[in-house]
Amino acid sequence: MENLAASAIGEVDSQTKQPRFASINHISLPCRDLEEAKRFYTGVMGGDLVHDIKGFAEVKIVDIIIGMSQQSGGWTGWEAEYPHYAFNIDGENYDLMKAWLDGNGVPNHPWTRDYKTALMYFRDPSGNLLELYCDQGYDGIKALPVGPKQGGQPIPFGALNYQWDSNGSAPTMEKPRFTGFSHMSVPCRDLEQAKRFFVRVMGGDLILDNNGFAEVRVAGAIVGLAPREGGWTGREAEYPHYGFFADAQNFLPMVDWLKRNGVKTPGPWTRDGKKGLMYFRDPSGNLFEIYCGKDLTDAASLPRGAKQGGSYETDFAGLYYDWNG
Repeated sequence: MENLAASAIGEVDSQTKQPRFASINHISLPCRDLEEAKRFYTGVMGGDLVHDIKGFAEVKIVDIIIGMSQQSGGWTGWEAEYPHYAFNIDGENYDLMKAWLDGNGVPNHPWTRDYKTALMYFRDPSGNLLELYCDQGYDGIKALPVGPKQGGQPIPFGALNYQWDSNGSAPTMEKPRFTGFSHMSVPCRDLEQAKRFFVRVMGGDLILDNNGFAEVRVAGAIVGLAPREGGWTGREAEYPHYGFFADAQNFLPMVDWLKRNGVKTPGPWTRDGKKGLMYFRDPSGNLFEIYCGKDLTDAASLPRGAKQGGSYETDFAGLYYDWNG
């Protein structure tokens, strides 16, 4: 897997006229307690609080924005592996991060698939599954247990859930650092269908297809796809969702492109008359957002969100559809 910033694309393809996303903008997660989530993502994950309003906050961790809002559910299932969200870390910081998590009362599971990449699963206090991804420079990799597909023991996903003592004293040690966002992996109903959707509609490149798992690079972001029986965004839920940025040149063409490719599109809207956005789902039900944060000349004419004094509300259940692509 590669760093998020590997290859952003921001221009309409001159041959296919397919609009393109420029980059991943944010990942927004559900949480049980917003104040607790803010303390975790700033204090443990080392993020910077960049947006904090009633009921919603955003933290920037290296090169990705993590949004969070209270919701009654929607985090990764008790025994589930998907969805999860991974951060790159170098070998020098891998053991340091484990000690840091231990010191902060966060259960974790170090492991490897191939003795080339050191991995570590852990959860935030709400249950969202996170991962460390270290593909270079870790000298202790030979001592890590292998995963279940490689003949090792099952990963104890249930044991990674915990009640966090966020008022405990922070460990007196050097704080580890991430090098960037690595990938997000989401569940899908049908892997072949998901691959077609993310390549043909989202404009991604298939970079891995092996043993019932695939990875697609979309606008520089790696999206993993794994067939499961559930775990996508809830029918009436707003979180989790994954926001991709489209510049002003691509924003409205991308909305039209999604519609022409059989995606349920409620139409774009605005919060402030300057920025545009629209929610949509992949065929499995994972919730995505197309977002244009600046220079959108048509933004003032878009319907305004209900929370901002307008009448527009997204019908999340109405975004489901049967895709025949």
